[in-house]
Amino acid sequence: MKRFLTLILFVIPIYAFSMTLPQLFQSSQASNTTYAIANITLKQASMTYQMNMIQSSVPVINQGGQISAQIAYTSSLQTYQNDIKSYYSNVLNAAFGVKIANINVEIAQMNLNVATMNYASTLALFQKTMASTVSLQQASVTVATDQNNLKNAVWNYNFNLSNFQNVTGSKWQEITFSVPDLSKIPQDMKTWINSDLNLKLANLNLQNAQYNLNTTPSNSSQYTIEMAKMAVQQDLLNQSNALLSSQNNYSSSIQKLEYDYQSVLNAKANLDISTNNLVFYTNEYNSGLISTVNYLSQYKIPYLNAQLSYYNSLETYWNDLVPYIVSIGLKPEVALQ
Repeated sequence: MKRFLTLILFVIPIYAFSMTLPQLFQSSQASNTTYAIANITLKQASMTYQMNMIQSSVPVINQGGQISAQIAYTSSLQTYQNDIKSYYSNVLNAAFGVKIANINVEIAQMNLNVATMNYASTLALFQKTMASTVSLQQASVTVATDQNNLKNAVWNYNFNLSNFQNVTGSKWQEITFSVPDLSKIPQDMKTWINSDLNLKLANLNLQNAQYNLNTTPSNSSQYTIEMAKMAVQQDLLNQSNALLSSQNNYSSSIQKLEYDYQSVLNAKANLDISTNNLVFYTNEYNSGLISTVNYLSQYKIPYLNAQLSYYNSLETYWNDLVPYIVSIGLKPEVALQ
């Protein structure tokens, strides 16, 4: 006689509609405070920059004032970029947080189901003097532990649902967690370097030091002249270090993305294997060929763990990919759609 497993204790809602992560990036911007603060910072920086450039051009052009305005603006752009990266990171973590918490609830449920059945089996043996008191106590502790784990997993799931709404401004709906093809992501060191705000700031500081040296009066003290020269030398070295750092950061970012991408593909391959095993042994279980405990512990739980590994790998990939996209001057909601 066929048997069908109906042991789920905590039901996760199924949603009729889903959205992609780039769509979520776009829809969350209207209500997210981090995104709003970032754009206020950018607007303030732009207005201040325009005012400073006008003031340094009237009645005559003040090159030093213009360079200082550019330095201040670039520093503000760094703050803006960091805030924008935080925004995307918060949205990603909110979305993956719900998905991963969902899987953890299912794993906790299955573990509790197995522990409960093992306890019932041990109790029956104990009553027939075929199991020791220690075995029964151990089985009881396992049930209590798994009950506590389930309670904690459910709390985490509800917390992540609330966090998702706080971050995105909308209630949870199913998300399509795609795997962006790394080969289609722009990979060019020149673009990275040209977009590097740290390097741009180093270049501007060097320009400013050179301007200060060039405008130092010839009758200044030897001390003042030497200090101006050393400032140029120092900023020249800083520029060189900033360029080297930019090149190294680009290489490290690409290497990390390649590693992440391959890890996702490997995790997906393992998930596919676990899925195929689960389908086969579900049929075996429903035909009465394997026990419930064996079905859950050997096939259902490993399948859920494979899911967990896959989504953890995918979250890491997205969390490294999005900052890279921002760093080369692109918008993830456009570049990754």
